[in-house]
Amino acid sequence: MYESDDINRYLFKQYGTGSVPFMLSAVPLTMLMVSLASLTRPGRGSFYRKSNPPDQLLELYSYEGSPFCRLVRETLSELEIPYLLHNIAQGSPRREAFVARAGKMMVPYLVDPNTQTSMFESADIVAYLKQTYAVD
Repeated sequence: MYESDDINRYLFKQYGTGSVPFMLSAVPLTMLMVSLASLTRPGRGSFYRKSNPPDQLLELYSYEGSPFCRLVRETLSELEIPYLLHNIAQGSPRREAFVARAGKMMVPYLVDPNTQTSMFESADIVAYLKQTYAVD
């Protein structure tokens, strides 16, 4: 599948209530909201920055609505660093396991098995990713 509308319909049919919520089914409204969210950070996450890829997948604990998580996802995208995303949005049954692992409920949270590093705080994570994987 290529179109986000088709993917949303499929996911809600297979795993959800069967109907796509209005905010995701109203394409012009969705496009407007996405554009507004990107307006303050034009081009971020859209351009490649040379990097040394890690041997093992990084893990990012986040949720889509967090602007702090977005900063980290943009950096991972720019560096083309593969990662496993753990969505722990409010109401997620995965939150309890995350808190047991991390010690508190705070995102973003990055786990890098390549350097045995785990950390909170978007600014610290972005700095770490650039220092560890970016090539100047």
